[in-house]
Amino acid sequence: MKSIPEQIEAMASQWPDFKVIEHDSSHVEWQGILAPDKREHLVRVRHRIPMVLENISLRDAQPRVQVLKPLLERHLDYEEGPIPHVYASKVEPSLPYLCLFSPSMREWSMNDLIAHTTIFWAAEWLYFYEGWLVTKKWRGGGRHIGPDDEEKRLEPSEAV
Repeated sequence: MKSIPEQIEAMASQWPDFKVIEHDSSHVEWQGILAPDKREHLVRVRHRIPMVLENISLRDAQPRVQVLKPLLERHLDYEEGPIPHVYASKVEPSLPYLCLFSPSMREWSMNDLIAHTTIFWAAEWLYFYEGWLVTKKWRGGGRHIGPDDEEKRLEPSEAV
């Protein structure tokens, strides 16, 4: 498992314009600009290393990426709208989490560096998002799962 200092060092080396906003021994948050198709997007990346006693899945441990500016546009009439390939955020509904990989297919692990995986995937997601805004069709691939599916929730379900 990569430590928070290892993640910070790799990000500083590969993505020097991404700034650490806050961190401690178990979590880190960065903000930085991605512009895969000229338009700049301010993104936030959050990552938390689970405590040893936590019984969590890879879905719960994965880095979280949100677009802060400009806000992602919602289009109900577009293919896979209102916004394709995102996880809803109950805390910040206008800032969904980007769906960058399939946790069930183990495309990311706690041994991966965010600088070598997540940031590239976020840039690629934004590239296809910009194309979706123009063509109304998602060309970024991936599995489209409905908003009520368990895998599309990054936040714990509420106890009933």
